[in-house]
Amino acid sequence: MIDTYSRLCVMKLGIILLLCGCSGVSGKLLVMEGNFQKSRGMYTGAIASYLKALAYAEAAPYSEFGLGSVYFAMGEERAALERFAQAGNLLEAFPPDSGQELRYRIHYNTGIVLFSDGDFSGAVDSFREALKIDGGKKEAKRNLELSIRALVRENTSNAPAGSGSGNEGEDESMAVLFGYIRQKETNQWKSREWQQEDNHDELDY
Repeated sequence: MIDTYSRLCVMKLGIILLLCGCSGVSGKLLVMEGNFQKSRGMYTGAIASYLKALAYAEAAPYSEFGLGSVYFAMGEERAALERFAQAGNLLEAFPPDSGQELRYRIHYNTGIVLFSDGDFSGAVDSFREALKIDGGKKEAKRNLELSIRALVRENTSNAPAGSGSGNEGEDESMAVLFGYIRQKETNQWKSREWQQEDNHDELDY
């Protein structure tokens, strides 16, 4: 008996076939197959589907991102970062105003991996890049703040004895953070221009 979730997935695949025609469908279907398997914890099958999708130029960045997500779920942080970076590289061949959600997720997930690995400086940079793409994402703002706080604590703990408590540096970092967030919220419409794209067949990942 096929459960409701599986039926919805099959219906969604059918809709994509109708919208996209024949061009690039095979790659997109493979990525969606990988996404489904990943959501069920079937990592071996997901990796196989994503690797097959790499042969299709339109699907390759999404496939690389999917591989990175699987590797991170499996505890392979370095491999995940390599795949996220490759996804970003492949997107360079796409029009600048396309794939904005994927671009955001690449930077955001890279920040998550770097933070979990203790690279707070790298995480700060990644979350800032994510916010440049979409300044309205609350999770990126929150994680940027957490990364800055963690970086300040790390620098304070490594400071020579007698150099101070580090509270002034933390306050300054927080002022920079909130000033940055306010600026992004003021100019948020610029970050959301990509939502007006005419291309509605981007992959759901």
